[in-house]
Amino acid sequence: MRAPGRSPADRRAAAAPRRLRGGNLPVVPELEQHFLTDPDALAWIVAQLDPRPGERIVELGAGAGTVARALLGTVAAADLTLVELDGRLAADLRATLPGVQVRNADWQRAWPDLPPPDAVVVSLPHALVPAVLTALARRPPRVAVVAVAAAQPPWLPRTLARTAVRRLPAAAFEPRQPFDGEAWVVRPAPRLAALSHERA
Repeated sequence: MRAPGRSPADRRAAAAPRRLRGGNLPVVPELEQHFLTDPDALAWIVAQLDPRPGERIVELGAGAGTVARALLGTVAAADLTLVELDGRLAADLRATLPGVQVRNADWQRAWPDLPPPDAVVVSLPHALVPAVLTALARRPPRVAVVAVAAAQPPWLPRTLARTAVRRLPAAAFEPRQPFDGEAWVVRPAPRLAALSHERA
């Protein structure tokens, strides 16, 4: 979906990493801060989430806000909640994304207090992904896009199904990741989805 001229969503997604390159918000290596900046990958994530009017969308590990900025081309700011542990990045998200709900918290503390989301993006360090998948299995959203390490894919709970995968090369991130990743599209397993539909 990359066009000769960059779209407004592409420009929004690139804005935060440019500020980081400028040095006013240096990344913290201990937090594994690598922000997805590839426009095609960001557009793919938005397409997989397929946001619907009024749905609640949560991003765990919002970082520099590249995914959030791509989403704001299709969702209302009030429908988007960002959870970010780094206080500097959370403050920057609040300042640059008016109307978006930003929670400066560890995802495990924030998750139980959030209203059940319809769609989730997981952009956390890969060591945390298994715990996030367990949490999603207990309270499945309609769809989630989860970033994982390609060489060490996590175990997927039986109540969830992986329905699509996209490779995320190391160069798709800024700063560059030391390894390639993948984006998994995760949905409730067919049997669980059928039961939920029957009870509705």
